Amino acid sequence: MKLLVKDIIEETSDAISICFKNGNFFKKLKYKPGQFLTIHVPIDKLVNKRAYSFSSNPYTDKDLKITIKRVDKGLVSNYLHNNLKVGDKLEVDDPAGSFFIEPESKAKKQYVLFAGGSGITPMFSIVKSILTEEKDSNILLVYANQTIASIIFHDEIKALENQYPERFSVEHIISANKESQANYHSGLATNKLLGEIFAKHQLSYSEHTYMICGPFGYMEKIKAILKENGIQREKIKIEVFKMPVVKVTGKKLLSEVTLKIEGEEHQIKVRGDKSILQQAMSNSIVIPYSCRSGMCSTCKAKCVSGEVKMVEGHLLTDRDVDNGEILTCISYPVSEKIVIEI
Repeated sequence: MKLLVKDIIEETSDAISICFKNGNFFKKLKYKPGQFLTIHVPIDKLVNKRAYSFSSNPYTDKDLKITIKRVDKGLVSNYLHNNLKVGDKLEVDDPAGSFFIEPESKAKKQYVLFAGGSGITPMFSIVKSILTEEKDSNILLVYANQTIASIIFHDEIKALENQYPERFSVEHIISANKESQANYHSGLATNKLLGEIFAKHQLSYSEHTYMICGPFGYMEKIKAILKENGIQREKIKIEVFKMPVVKVTGKKLLSEVTLKIEGEEHQIKVRGDKSILQQAMSNSIVIPYSCRSGMCSTCKAKCVSGEVKMVEGHLLTDRDVDNGEILTCISYPVSEKIVIEI
């Protein structure tokens, strides 16, 4: 399916929102708040697929909107920032992703949302959906950035604070700020600071609905603080926006990998410094994928024999990992023979 670009909005100096016309009545894309859209971007005759979260919400926004932050040396993000025009059309896959909410009109929840940088994108969709569809639920958003100028949707967030003062609260953490003012805190997220924020809003660390989205380091820090206060990983929904640099030391290993896909077997040889997905794509073997960086679960598979190393920071639970489930985009061979079911 192709979508028409209706508008391009400059959110900050390095972030844009792309607005798409959402098809006609019979071909509208349906998505859940927090999910992402995979777009196909042709660059130099090669199609590149990238996943970007919806910043629009399916309840009050007629059109679709995704928000893209320029990444240093990022092929697709820089191309879109520099070349995409209103009137262009982009091929897209169906909306996907396991980081989402399904609002319930009778629900009465306390949401505690942690966003870092462009991790606000799916959170913005979630916030607006909760405020309009769960009228008895409250939200505390803790949003970390380097500078005030880098806050994406800054004005829109302020407007929602003013519109829903009893239900929506925001606390900004600005690392470059030298002094704290009102709800703009200087420095980085710490146990002490989050304790002060919770106390300010008369919240305890309890069975709230916790969600985190942002760079890997930020998410790890928030998870550690929550764990210190009795909130286990299983109680938190996460979405990784930037994975750490992968250091793989198995260059000399050449593993024989069997891929079982819909009743067919494919034999490939994979070096220890290449991911299973990367080598499968090089061999023209079709494996479902979207983000290629562990942000989603589109490429989930099961390692039934042999051993792979999966980069930390993924979305799978400990139970999934113990059951042999892997994400092929961030899984590297460790043993000489491996069998994977997809």
